[in-house]
Amino acid sequence: MRRVGDREHVDRLLAAARTWWADSAGDDGCVVAETYDEDLRVVVRTLLVAKAVCGLLSARLVVLTDPGWTRLAEAFGGTVGGRPDVPPRALVTSRVERAVPTEVPVVHVHGTGTLRAYALFPDQGTCTIQDELPARVGAFFERHVWPHREVIRPGAERVARRAGRAYQVRTETERRQLRHYACSRLGIDADRPTVAVFGHEPGRDAELFAATTEFAASDQSANWLFLDAPADDASGTGCRNGPWRELGSTPRIRHVRGTISANLLWSTTDVGVAFGDSDLPAFGIPVIQAGWSEGGACGATHVAGSPSEHRLLLAEAIARSAKGAGFLGPEQRERARLWLWLRRCGADVPSQLLPHWEHGDDYARAMTVNLRHAERDGDALYCAVGRMWRWRDPVLTRFDFHDPAATAAALIPSTTATRVPSRSIR
Repeated sequence: MRRVGDREHVDRLLAAARTWWADSAGDDGCVVAETYDEDLRVVVRTLLVAKAVCGLLSARLVVLTDPGWTRLAEAFGGTVGGRPDVPPRALVTSRVERAVPTEVPVVHVHGTGTLRAYALFPDQGTCTIQDELPARVGAFFERHVWPHREVIRPGAERVARRAGRAYQVRTETERRQLRHYACSRLGIDADRPTVAVFGHEPGRDAELFAATTEFAASDQSANWLFLDAPADDASGTGCRNGPWRELGSTPRIRHVRGTISANLLWSTTDVGVAFGDSDLPAFGIPVIQAGWSEGGACGATHVAGSPSEHRLLLAEAIARSAKGAGFLGPEQRERARLWLWLRRCGADVPSQLLPHWEHGDDYARAMTVNLRHAERDGDALYCAVGRMWRWRDPVLTRFDFHDPAATAAALIPSTTATRVPSRSIR
């Protein structure tokens, strides 16, 4: 197995998992878990959520995985090898083909944090995550988060401070100074607006990416930074390797390959073009959403629905930035901070079973200790998965947004306790 620490901790984790799941098999159909990742943290989260769903449905677990994870899957009570002999009742996975229709509930387990997951319930017929998930998350946001913005705001500000800890600029003067330094270092004109493009994955969002590169090649009024690799883990850019090479390089266009810090990047960027999720609007940087994002319908970004609309948004954003006018409204910024809070706090479920993502190489040992001492029936993971299933929520949450009393207890401060969504186990 990979990314699990030394052999001693592997054997102990397997033993603890076997003891934990010794009597948990169901017989009412099956739940399929896909665990093809190379990171133990992702595999364990996927298996645990799948076991929680099995408990809800009284189903057995079937695991589709690489040979390296077979013993771990079996220790968690899963049957490994081949497709199930009956139609599955649900699928739990960390890798979702966004455009593939599904007729069963799909839970998409995310990395980072303690436990984050999105779900799609095809109650009204087959659908795809590509088409349906952002709209359902957006509807959840409008119904349960935006109306409570006044009481969430202090917690959202604290989450934003933690998320932006890599950006240490405190004043506009410092930002201008860093901007001039970064532009000089990159060889671009500091008097032009700068557009940063990030997060594109080869083979996805091809039309909008082509529209972006064509616009950049023809536009003479702005600098363009195409980020080829992550600038900083905390920068919120979500950069990945991408085929930027066809653009060539001019004094207006630069390919940034992980050589720029969050301070320099954020100080330089006037407009972002995101092909994934982005935290930048929460920090005052407008973003045109060119690619798919779970939170694309929450109102934090300018969403490009077509190549022609994308080009119009780019032209308007650059023109406004050149005049010193904002392309990010105050409501957009607040929505961005609330979406950031929902992702990193309201929808990050604390669990005594799962160690935090940042345990890294110590994850196997921490997981072993948790399995030996936490009680299965009372852990927040099971409560959260059960609540998501009952309400058909598109996102796993740490408290029940549908219950007015629970929402009030979580969001309204009292004299004896801190506000629950503002707390963090990080």
